[in-house]
Amino acid sequence: MAAVDRPSELVAGRPDQVASAPASPLRVAVVGMSVDSICGVRDHAFLLADALEDERTTCTRHWLVRDHLSLRGSRTEIGSWTQRLRAELEESRPDVAVLHYSVFSHTYRGVPLFVHPMLAALRRARVPVVAFFHELAYPWRRGGWRGAVWALSQRAALIEVIATARAAMVTEDLQARWLASRRWLPSRPLAVAPVFSNLPPPTGSKRPSGGGPVIGIFGYSYEGIDRPLVLDALRILRREAEAVSLKLLGAPGRDSESAERWLELAGERDLAGALAFSGPLPAQPLSEELAACDLLVFADSGGPSSRKGSLAAALALGCPVVAIDGRNTWPELVREDVVRVVPPSARELAQAIVTLIRDRAAASALGARGRAFHEQRMGVDVTARAFRALVGQLPRRAG
Repeated sequence: MAAVDRPSELVAGRPDQVASAPASPLRVAVVGMSVDSICGVRDHAFLLADALEDERTTCTRHWLVRDHLSLRGSRTEIGSWTQRLRAELEESRPDVAVLHYSVFSHTYRGVPLFVHPMLAALRRARVPVVAFFHELAYPWRRGGWRGAVWALSQRAALIEVIATARAAMVTEDLQARWLASRRWLPSRPLAVAPVFSNLPPPTGSKRPSGGGPVIGIFGYSYEGIDRPLVLDALRILRREAEAVSLKLLGAPGRDSESAERWLELAGERDLAGALAFSGPLPAQPLSEELAACDLLVFADSGGPSSRKGSLAAALALGCPVVAIDGRNTWPELVREDVVRVVPPSARELAQAIVTLIRDRAAASALGARGRAFHEQRMGVDVTARAFRALVGQLPRRAG
């Protein structure tokens, strides 16, 4: 693995280039919590556990799906769960616990009040911890005073997470460089493994018969989505005689704040009739919906990065993808031409979409390259190898 900033302590690199981990059996406790029954982080954690179990590893799962979001209810629920967690870990005595950390799952109104109780349970059980970071902390200079409170408190919680962990994994080189540059954080061995798709392959035909072209957006409720740019591009397409419609795929669905904003902006552009919502769906029907689109748009203003599960799903399904360029764009996607990356311009986005709609062979080839890229560089087996190699650097737990 290649060194990043502090080479003696913090390492990162392509997971397909890491040295092989020792082949001795490994016992892993998978730990985390969610605030919703639909949770990509939990799906990622359990799929990784399944892959690890194919490689001389046994995994136990210790996951809380929070039923109570009030302060009092959350304290009671999480307090009981952390007591059970400690008891389960003391009984099973795993070699390592992998803590899947997405900070907002551990918060009350964005403030990470429930990070410490979970970490305390892990420390008291005396289990070595590997922190798998899906989300580190809210960015500075966003969201006004509330965002400032989130950013500060979540960085404070991050210090305790890193201090508790023996090693860590992230899903993006930028995250690795950020951790390496924060001198207020303890340094730890670190591996980088891109997010893999949580969705199964589609079983039906990729394209429905009849109707105009359909472009889809998966993950349309993310904060960074550039709604006006996408809708301006859609208006350009429809003005130029392309009967294109936009389908917003997956959660949270039409009855949500995010959907209301999409519909409001679409109405301002006379596009309300061009939008459709799939609503929340189980994994297999969602996979079918994604694959049925003529192409998918990745509209995050930060750019297509290796930490986005929605992008991984699109590539794994072989969907042609057009993405808006940004500061977090993964250079390999551009270099290997697996995603059509365009500047943040409605005209440029519309042109890229119409080119692929009219050239089915080019769209199909782009999707095939994306699927191959996911299999080689982003698959769950890639992450499993990186995890075992990282754990192989740590001393085994005695007894």
